[in-house]
Amino acid sequence: MKTVGAKIGAGYVIALVMLIVIGILSYRNTTAMIEGGSIRGHTYEVIEALDDLLSSLQNAETGQRGYLLVGEDGYLKPYRDGVSRVNSDMQRLADLISDNSGQEKRLAALRPLIADKMGELAETIDLMRTKGSEAALQIVKTNRGKSEMDDIRNIVGRMKSEEKNLLARRSEFEEKSARTTVGVVTYGIPLAIFVLSIFGLAVTVSITRELRDGIGKIAASSSEFLATTTQVASGAAETATAVSETTATVEEVKQTAQLSSQKARNVSDSAQKAAQVALFGKESVDAAIKGMQDIQEQMEQIARSVVRLSEQSQAISEIIVSVNDLAEQSNLLAVNAAIEANKAGEQGKGFVIVAQEIRSLAEQSRQATAQVRTILTDIQKGTSTAVLAAEQGAKTVESGVKQSRESGESIRKLYESIAEASQAATQIAASSQQQMVGMDQVAMAMENIKQASAQNVSGTRQAEFAAKGLHELGIRLGQMIGAKTWPTANS
Repeated sequence: MKTVGAKIGAGYVIALVMLIVIGILSYRNTTAMIEGGSIRGHTYEVIEALDDLLSSLQNAETGQRGYLLVGEDGYLKPYRDGVSRVNSDMQRLADLISDNSGQEKRLAALRPLIADKMGELAETIDLMRTKGSEAALQIVKTNRGKSEMDDIRNIVGRMKSEEKNLLARRSEFEEKSARTTVGVVTYGIPLAIFVLSIFGLAVTVSITRELRDGIGKIAASSSEFLATTTQVASGAAETATAVSETTATVEEVKQTAQLSSQKARNVSDSAQKAAQVALFGKESVDAAIKGMQDIQEQMEQIARSVVRLSEQSQAISEIIVSVNDLAEQSNLLAVNAAIEANKAGEQGKGFVIVAQEIRSLAEQSRQATAQVRTILTDIQKGTSTAVLAAEQGAKTVESGVKQSRESGESIRKLYESIAEASQAATQIAASSQQQMVGMDQVAMAMENIKQASAQNVSGTRQAEFAAKGLHELGIRLGQMIGAKTWPTANS
């Protein structure tokens, strides 16, 4: 036994087949008519092109005759216009008949005739200019130009006749297509309506009989479905309320996660700044250590210089002792020389003066060496003090270098600790960011769940309304087919 859908589908298939057959026939005939109209327009264009070609030749011939009669160049304007248009008319005609081999052969025969005609016109005009009208009229009197023009008209006439024959055949075909289309529409549509009416009546009787049997089953089902949808709607509303509360809680957690993520980023930024400061401190301490090492090297050089200065002062002191001994010996020799000069009497006076001068110089040398010795003594005392100070400074610098190295090691360890803390803070910030993304996703999911719950509530309400409508529709259907009883929603 066929179902209701199968019966209705069969009716649609029959209707569709008939419409398709009518549509195909109409389309083919209409397309043929459209193509015939297009071809007819093309035929008219060919006839128009032939007329234009003859008109251009006649204009050229008219200009030539006017010039031969009057002899003024102003009468050559139609000739020039005709000559300029002949080539374009020929090209247009060749393009239009390119799909017709018979017409192409006639056009091939027409070309040399037109060329001869244009040559005859040009020849007579040139003779008129160079030798006068008599020489030009001799060419005209030979009837060469008339004969060529008659041949051209003959070929053009045959080409126009061919196009008119094609036009008549195409018009006859279009008329036949139009009659066929009218017949299809006139007889096909009423036939389709009749067939569909018979089939629709049979389907209606069959469907009504089956509906009468099925409506009783729908009655109980719609009542139960109405009660069930009412309960589902109530449960969906409660679920939507719970989801709304959960969504609000997730939103609060999301805000807390945002605050934690912001604080983690602040900690990470502070740790990175501290690591940068520690790095600068480490570099400064390294520079201070290098400076202390340079100072230590300079102090050692100063100490060595002071020691060499002390040694040189000692050597000078020994030299001064020698000079002092020489001064005393010179003084003693000068005294002895003076004594001996006095003993010599008058001859020794000059030597006495020299001895006195030597004694005086020796005294000055002794005094100078005494002063230099005093100065050297002060220098040696200062040098000793400088040596002690340099040694003490070297020890102090060495201690400073040691302390600087210890400070640099402490700062290096501090920098490593801060760098590790900065890395850990960065990882914490990244983790917080990932948690933040996760919370966004959770919040989005909860929002989607909330929307889905709202849609479920709306859907269940609509289902409830649909169940009520179905129940009412069942009652109306029962009334329409004559059912005496119909169960209520509470039965």
